[in-house]
Amino acid sequence: MTKYQFQESNIYHPGSDLPINKLGVTDPDILHEIEESLLSEAFLGFASNLVAETAFEESLFKSLHRETFKSLYVWAGC
Repeated sequence: MTKYQFQESNIYHPGSDLPINKLGVTDPDILHEIEESLLSEAFLGFASNLVAETAFEESLFKSLHRETFKSLYVWAGC
């Protein structure tokens, strides 16, 4: 079972539930591995910059998503 929920959208490969990505990856297992690697890397950076005053607002989460996935998805952080 895929972790992606299919909806008619221009972010998916036509007729599939796999997001279109900058690397052209069409294998969900490989895409999951890439995402996991990007998330692990991003977590280390985020955790090292986290301070008590960090405001957990929508803009922060969008920024984190953009910085984490900008090398993989055009729509990262939207």
